[in-house]
Amino acid sequence: MDGTEEGFRSLSHWPGATTPAALRHDLSTGIALAFARLSPAEQRAVVGPFVEVVNNHFDTDGVLSAFALVHPDLALPRAEAMLAAAATGDFATWNGPDALAVELTVMSVTTHPDGPLAGALGPDATDEQRWAAGYAWLLDELGTILDQPYTWERLWSERHQQIVDDVARIEAEQGLSVKSWPDEELALVSTDRPITSIGLHHAAGDCFRVLAVLPSREGFRYLFRYRDESWFVQASRSPLPRAPLEPVVAALNEAEGDTRPKRRWWCGSIEAPVVEMGFGRPDPGRNAFAEDPDLERAAPSRLPPSAVLDALRSAFAETAAA
Repeated sequence: MDGTEEGFRSLSHWPGATTPAALRHDLSTGIALAFARLSPAEQRAVVGPFVEVVNNHFDTDGVLSAFALVHPDLALPRAEAMLAAAATGDFATWNGPDALAVELTVMSVTTHPDGPLAGALGPDATDEQRWAAGYAWLLDELGTILDQPYTWERLWSERHQQIVDDVARIEAEQGLSVKSWPDEELALVSTDRPITSIGLHHAAGDCFRVLAVLPSREGFRYLFRYRDESWFVQASRSPLPRAPLEPVVAALNEAEGDTRPKRRWWCGSIEAPVVEMGFGRPDPGRNAFAEDPDLERAAPSRLPPSAVLDALRSAFAETAAA
């Protein structure tokens, strides 16, 4: 579920998955729920016989997908809440405070020192041990968590409030401006403060290419992001293909005219679920999939937003023409 591995049948929204067309959904949780609605005979016709449900990573969409297959009787009545929580986790989108609470609970229980598994795992537990313990515990507890999403609020209350407040300011149009080019799936989000990933994506709407800008007296701090919706296989829409960012980086560095190592444009791998580009040396330990934009620590660029937009849109046009 929610992944691909050689030699395994897969029900997943990942690239390369063998999910039948009739079951496809933007989320693996949606695929699993569709599968759970089939009769046993229909399920066998789709994937053949199986006795195990496995995953190769740990996240909310993966856990909820497994829950749908292992406990369909508990999952199907809670389908709406499951889909909202899975989208919150996988796409960093705003689907309400309850969905955010479920996502934060799932992602906290295996690592928080006050979480339910802290005593059993210990500080030296490997990721694989944490994931296995997390799946085992959550498959038993998800029904309660979905019904009472604030049960484990003490693990994540500060983060929850940060995101809720950020979304509220964005919906009130306080301290930011947004300009979008829907045909190019491109949004420019200019903010006067730190912004969360969920807030940034909420401001960008349906645009999967997002340029965040933090103006300052020293210049402009930038982070461009291909959201992961353009990496997963989407059933509801077909995102535009990703244009390579290396030519954009080269053009921007030439325009910048600064050879200092910490004053260079950079980009991540186009193959990653979330791809970022920015100015100033990136944090080598940064996990773009899970972390908020870090505009405040980025170096200021001398280039105006129009120059960055022109370079990006030129790359988009070349890819579209090809």
